[in-house]
This record gives sequence, structure tokens and C-alpha cells, in this order.
Amino acid sequence: MTPLQMFGINSLGSLVLALVVPFVIVVFGTYLGVLGALRAFFGESWQDVATVEEE
Repeated sequence: MTPLQMFGINSLGSLVLALVVPFVIVVFGTYLGVLGALRAFFGESWQDVATVEEE
């Protein structure tokens, strides 16, 4: 039995999956969005920043 099937059998497990999975997706998307906005605002790529620090 896979872990997802075990969570699906338990009502508490399905509730946790229904709440946690979308929350993690939204948090990860927000994190990527903030990084992209900062990059667009400052107009530099992460490669440019990394090469400046190495020199």
C-alpha cells in the first residue's frame, strides 16, 4: 500500500493533504514570484551577481 493510499483511507490524512499540498504550492510559487520580481526590479541576473562576488 502506498503512502498516498494510506492517507486517503484516513479522513484526517485526507484533510491534511487537502490543506497542506495547496499551501506548499502557493508558498513555493510566491517565493519564485518574489525572486523574479526582485530580479526584474534590479535588472541583473543571478549569474551576474555570482561572477561579481567571485572576482
